[in-house]
Amino acid sequence: MAIMTQQISFMKMHGLGNDFVIVDSRGHGPVISAEIARGLGNRHLGVGFDQLAVISDSPQADVALTFFNADGSTAGACGNATRCVASLLGGRATIETDGGLLVTEASGSLVSVDFPSPRFDWDAIPL
Repeated sequence: MAIMTQQISFMKMHGLGNDFVIVDSRGHGPVISAEIARGLGNRHLGVGFDQLAVISDSPQADVALTFFNADGSTAGACGNATRCVASLLGGRATIETDGGLLVTEASGSLVSVDFPSPRFDWDAIPL
């Protein structure tokens, strides 16, 4: 069995008690798979995180965000990770997520995200 290694640059950020790994893949194409996310998310053998946020290019927004859980599955959105990414982007930005298009504003240590209305209908919530 061949062992493959890959160097991935990342930032580790914290927001309201959660920790995040942020990977900026703009201009590079996909660099994170479910398998890589699982390896990074392992708190004993990897970096460990509550969520991994991958910043990528978007045709309809300033950037796109993909969120991974530590088990390698994806999540539609993560508010605290979005605020961390917004602080990195600075100023006003639009962010495409699986949960919809978000507008963010970062000024100094203040960051706001305009989230859409919550979905309460049973068929609108992924299970």
